[in-house]
Amino acid sequence: MLNGVMNAVLIFFFCITSFEDQAFRQDGQVAGLDALGVVMYTCVVWVVNCQMALSVNYFTIIQHIFIWGSIAVWYLFLLVYGAINPRFSTTAYMVFIEQLAPALSFWLVTLFVVMATLVPYFSYAAIQIRFFPMFHNKIQWKRYLGKAEDPEVARQLSSRHRTSSQQRMVGISARRDGKAMQITKETELEVQE
Repeated sequence: MLNGVMNAVLIFFFCITSFEDQAFRQDGQVAGLDALGVVMYTCVVWVVNCQMALSVNYFTIIQHIFIWGSIAVWYLFLLVYGAINPRFSTTAYMVFIEQLAPALSFWLVTLFVVMATLVPYFSYAAIQIRFFPMFHNKIQWKRYLGKAEDPEVARQLSSRHRTSSQQRMVGISARRDGKAMQITKETELEVQE
C-alpha cells in the first residue's frame, strides 16, 4: 500500500511540475488539464505494468501479451477516442495526436516518471530478497549458485521448512501441499496399524 501511495505522489508531482507554466511544444503551447490528465494516466499505465513485469519470476507468452499489450491498448485507446467526434470525446479530441505525441517532453516525462517510480520498488525488492528472503527466494538463490543438488543443502532447506518461524514465510500453496502430504502419511500409518 505504501508503494501505491508513493507512486501516486511521485506521478502527480513530477507530472504537475514538469508541465507547469511552461511551453511544452515548439509553438509555445502550454499543457491544459486534458493533456496533463493523459500524461498522468499514461505514467500510471506504464508504472503498474512495469512493476508487474519486475515482480514476475518466469515470463510466459500470456504474461508478455497482457503486460505489454495493455500498454499498447492504452495508446490505441488514446488514438481511437481522440478521433471520435468532439461531441462525444469532448476535451479528449485529438489530445494525443495533436498535442502530446509530437512533444518530446511528453515522452521524456513518461520515461523519467517510470524510472523514478521503479527505483524504490526495485530497491525494496532487492533488500527484501537479500536480507529478508522468503523460502522460495532461498531455494532460487541456492539453484542459482548451483548448490541445490548438494545433499547437505537440501537437508538444511527441508529442516528449515519444518520450523514454525519459517512456516510463515512459505506461500499458501506450499503450506497446503505440505499439509496434504502430512495427512496422507498419517492416513497411511493408520491403515498400517
